[in-house]
Amino acid sequence: MGRVRTRCLLAVALLTVPLAGLPAAADTAPIGVTLSAETTALPLDGTTALKVEGRNADGSPADLTGAEITVTSAAPAMATPVMEGAKGTVRAGTAGPGPVTLTVTVQVGSATTSDDLQLTILPEPARPYVHDYAQTLTMKMFMADNKGKVSLTFEQALEVIRKVDHLTRGIPKIFYLVGWQYDGHDTGYPAFDVVNPKLKRAQDATAADSLKWLIAEARKYSTTVSFHVNLLDASDKSPMWQEYLDKDVIARNADGSLRTYVWGYPISYTREWAAGLTTRRIDQLFDLVDLSSIGTLHVDAFHQYIPGYGTEMISPYHDVTTDQEIETQKKIIRYFRDRGVDVTSEFTYSYRKDPLLGLQPMAWHLRDVDPMKIPATLHIGGGGGDARFGVSMQGESKIKADSVTMKGFLDEFATSTLPWYYLNRLRRISDSGGVVTFSGGVTSRNVEGGVRIEQGDVLLRDGADVFMPALWREHREIVAYSRNGYTSRTWRLPADWKRVALVDVYRVGLDGLTRVAKNRPVLGGKIELSLPAGTAYSIVPHGTDVSPADTGQPHMFDAVLPRPGAAGVRPGHVAFAWAPSRNATEYRLQVAKDPAFTTVVAERTGPGVVTGLEPGTRYYWRVEARNAKGAITINGAPLTFETAEG
Repeated sequence: MGRVRTRCLLAVALLTVPLAGLPAAADTAPIGVTLSAETTALPLDGTTALKVEGRNADGSPADLTGAEITVTSAAPAMATPVMEGAKGTVRAGTAGPGPVTLTVTVQVGSATTSDDLQLTILPEPARPYVHDYAQTLTMKMFMADNKGKVSLTFEQALEVIRKVDHLTRGIPKIFYLVGWQYDGHDTGYPAFDVVNPKLKRAQDATAADSLKWLIAEARKYSTTVSFHVNLLDASDKSPMWQEYLDKDVIARNADGSLRTYVWGYPISYTREWAAGLTTRRIDQLFDLVDLSSIGTLHVDAFHQYIPGYGTEMISPYHDVTTDQEIETQKKIIRYFRDRGVDVTSEFTYSYRKDPLLGLQPMAWHLRDVDPMKIPATLHIGGGGGDARFGVSMQGESKIKADSVTMKGFLDEFATSTLPWYYLNRLRRISDSGGVVTFSGGVTSRNVEGGVRIEQGDVLLRDGADVFMPALWREHREIVAYSRNGYTSRTWRLPADWKRVALVDVYRVGLDGLTRVAKNRPVLGGKIELSLPAGTAYSIVPHGTDVSPADTGQPHMFDAVLPRPGAAGVRPGHVAFAWAPSRNATEYRLQVAKDPAFTTVVAERTGPGVVTGLEPGTRYYWRVEARNAKGAITINGAPLTFETAEG
């Protein structure tokens, strides 16, 4: 599946409205105005230029100097214009895709006229996400509770990651660590600049060193390790508490008393941002770890309404409106995005007025999201939603309950994430009569015992019995699973297996694959299987090398930031990011002024920010993914971008 890209469409000719009574440029009376845009199809949170023009009766441009020009939006949550005279910009909102109308009103003296411009807000982010969350198993891992009790050390976390990688057949994964900071879950906030010392390895000098070790080692298991943080709550036990009180950024009730709720004292995003405290604590996190090379962060409880207070503003005493708080949330996310980091969060619509679509790629709890309007590539869930479209797993509770045998983990993966991944690669065509139809002739419906997924006459899922292609694997592979088990069941292989005459069968387990059968015949495009309850088999064409993925060379990978050929890039702060190369253990980024890279101006060993580039300059860049087996250069290299003029 390709990454989401912004489409750029030229504005079309617009209706001209009579301008009776306007003063003419020269001696002719103007007969109309036109509101136009550089592009009329905008991605979510995208911007484009606006222009208002007048026309005289003889076709010449009318002089609108001195005219009062106002541009309004029929739905400000979907698009907001800002004008300076006859020129301006419009930014798409994050409420969702669809049409929205802008109206220009031009007044000179008592004469008024107007024109409409129709925009389309696309179901795409303005900037491609760093990670593909529709094709990534995104979970949390609970490290320590708020009383300091440790569930997993960093060493134990790596062992869990290894087991999960084996059970999931190397699917791309993200783990957000919960309780990694201070003394455990939700401690220290608003500060998150100290790594929990109880999680440290004995051989490391600091807990931060142990955390960096875990991040690096996890990459060997197709896993990105990142963090669960909180930008809303403050604790009166935090080392930052007094400063936040003194600078008056803690939310207050209308009478001036401090506002509290179940999890502490909420912060006004807007007042904290204005005081420079938000960017300071974010920068401290970047100083602690190379977050740009990780590319994702989970911001918990990123609410716009405080639980228990209805739809009141966060801080009534300060009279900061909910809309102002939302705009500050957007600034916060853009600040992370400028440094190559996605922001995921807890909810989409719960405790919110605005879902932040196009800025937030994933919600831990997916609720009330219309899957026919919001594609998986735009916004996806860690858990929840309509099972016919696929529902992923969260993993946290299973690992917390049993990190040794991982009881129930394989069942949840096989019956949720495995079909979810498969369906997310397809286009959603219709949902009619209880049947969801996807591209490629795939259908999904609820039946007794669960969901039934078919592609023509090929059955892929029958309730808790699954026979799904593992499409993230480089070779052809099917994962078969049964919750209750069965004997001598026949399955038809997908069409791209029609030349396969023999298959090898392996049992999926905590320590990898164990061969069950070799040279099993395929008869008439079908195979017969018997599966014990709660067991998963990996089925591959005979002779396929099923060695762990990290024993092979790195695979081809694509650029994310800067977009290839990008122009107007800020020279002082250029974020570089790319899709992970499977099997890679390290990267080497080079930026040069020439395509032969004889004049290299910057180098890094991973994604991140390059500073100090010159304005008005074309730059060339490339990335090499490496491991012990070899190296490969990023697709399309050398890539180019141009910095903005100074």
